Amino acid sequence: LVGPGVPIPGGMAELGPHDLSDLGDPVDTLDLELLRVAKKTGPYGISVEKRGKKSKLGIDVDTTHTGGLMVDAVSGGLVEEWNQMNPHRQVRPGDCLMEVNGVVGNAGGMLQECRVSQRLNLVFSRGEKTVVDGVLPSVYVVSWNVLAGAAANRQNFPDVDFGVFNEGRRRAQTAAALAQVAADVFCLQGVDCPLEELGLGANSEYDCCTVQHSAGRFDRCVVAWRRAKLEMGPGGHRVLFFDDHPPPMAIAAECNPSYFNTGIAGLAVELRVRSDPGRRCFTVATTQLSWEPAKSDAYAWQMHKFLSVVFQFAGPRILLCGDLNSLPGAQPYQFLSQGCGLESVYRDSEGADVTCSRSNSGQGGFAAMTDYVWYAPKWFCVQKRIELLTVADLQARRADEHTHIPMDQDPFVPSLLAASWPSDHLLVGAFFELTNPEVMDEWGD
Repeated sequence: LVGPGVPIPGGMAELGPHDLSDLGDPVDTLDLELLRVAKKTGPYGISVEKRGKKSKLGIDVDTTHTGGLMVDAVSGGLVEEWNQMNPHRQVRPGDCLMEVNGVVGNAGGMLQECRVSQRLNLVFSRGEKTVVDGVLPSVYVVSWNVLAGAAANRQNFPDVDFGVFNEGRRRAQTAAALAQVAADVFCLQGVDCPLEELGLGANSEYDCCTVQHSAGRFDRCVVAWRRAKLEMGPGGHRVLFFDDHPPPMAIAAECNPSYFNTGIAGLAVELRVRSDPGRRCFTVATTQLSWEPAKSDAYAWQMHKFLSVVFQFAGPRILLCGDLNSLPGAQPYQFLSQGCGLESVYRDSEGADVTCSRSNSGQGGFAAMTDYVWYAPKWFCVQKRIELLTVADLQARRADEHTHIPMDQDPFVPSLLAASWPSDHLLVGAFFELTNPEVMDEWGD
């Protein structure tokens, strides 16, 4: 596995200018396979216990479904009690019962186990389509670091054709990718051009909020939402410049004050679905932390401060998206995964998936998971998510790209930035269903 700071063997290839015409039309060559959305089919389990002979499980099932028992309805009983106590993990019509107390794939055996056992450990898979009365419509939220022009150069990408760096070409591909995805909400990082060039200007279908980083940077974070479906909530938006919020002296006493100065900003926007009669709101927050592994404690502090501001502004109903430049297990990631009440959309695959690749045939390249979508599972349910690649997927793709590296130079992993893709990052995102509407306006646990 190629990771940050891990040298990649191989000699540096000789590069030269490349005619843009050789790369093909930017829109026609855009790799649409990188925009695929798949169901989030990971199983979930519940445990219930009968309290007497009259206790009933409380689900109507279809026994003709291959591989399990399809839930037709939740009709009271133990499962309905579970749903009321666990709104973030409700059993719903359309889900499939796959296992009962270790009995798998045998409809008759699972039914018998439900009849005779007092304690039932049930494993379900989420159905493609579920129905919950009164919930908000699903919201498709996508995050992407589109790669600022200042970072698109030979120093960072020595194996990429010179013509790929052309800003006009990359922006045309970026706009085409955003149009193809057609998300309800975009959280973008690394934006350094007019939004009109990305199809998100005043005459587009989207309203936007932006914040520009400081310290001489020209790129921005952007939150854009589809105007016909969403509107800004009464809370509006909040901007946080991390340099204005140094840590307490107890944390920073032994550090040079500049250690925590990164020029990074964060943005949070309160939104609501126009068609929701309850006028309930949720908040989307985004940022782009810097890539300096030696300062992960500084970025952990910044993430702590950012979430504190967002929680004070919006309560617990938040989606946090962005290029956090943090590997799974690093300090900013650990902070988010421990005690914040948030869960990563890609939690089950982060060890293998790649969202950023600056790999090259020389030294210092990397391919890893650095981009995330975090959500509060008490308030949101993931229906589908954008598929990601693994290192092996990237290795298999390099023969199709305009690189100058022979195929026999294993384990070379190509950069994502190529003739068919305008950034070194992939999009991450998911369709979210807002759940637990009865207590949507309560901020307590």
